[in-house]
Amino acid sequence: MRNLKIILITLIVAMPAISFSQGWILYTDQEHRFIINFPREPDIQNFDYISEYGATFPGRTYSVQENGGLLSLMIIDFRDGEGKYTELIDKTDDAPVSSLWLYDQRGSVPYEASKLRERGGKILYDNWHHIDLVEGLNIVISNVDGSSTYAGLYLHANRLYMMEATVPAGFPPQSLFQQSLGFLDDEGRRIRYQLTPDGERTRLCSGQWVC
Repeated sequence: MRNLKIILITLIVAMPAISFSQGWILYTDQEHRFIINFPREPDIQNFDYISEYGATFPGRTYSVQENGGLLSLMIIDFRDGEGKYTELIDKTDDAPVSSLWLYDQRGSVPYEASKLRERGGKILYDNWHHIDLVEGLNIVISNVDGSSTYAGLYLHANRLYMMEATVPAGFPPQSLFQQSLGFLDDEGRRIRYQLTPDGERTRLCSGQWVC
């Protein structure tokens, strides 16, 4: 099993991507502080997101659908999380309302990951991952129709970022998309961290990583 995981990770990282169209672009969104590759300008849709504990947060998807494949990035904006819970009349038995905003954010990655696992198909990979030392999860699913879904979930700066690349049967991972997500500061500079085993995170401010 360990060898299978190593082989799978190697394939995800090393296999060249087959793009759905020519001329990929580096897409930048300063409002939600990220950069990512898309094969063209993505379609954008805003929606209301209902969290695990029942609050409503603003959500947005950026997506490109071509030739039977789908590339998407979902953003859930938790920045007003504490304020959202003051609007809720009812309380739950789990914790005071004053604490649920924190639980919603900290639990958003495993919560959305559980939804992915419940879609059906065979889970090929499900483990810890990071982008520039922002911790998260990677999940790979072989779907019942023969397609494959490669998902990454990360929590940063009070936002949940959920990437999904679903490709038709026989297509390799979309590495140009999957490996391109980056997080930006308020001046548009890309962020990378140093991480300790107990989870303490410090921004890296040397070399190309200027603070």
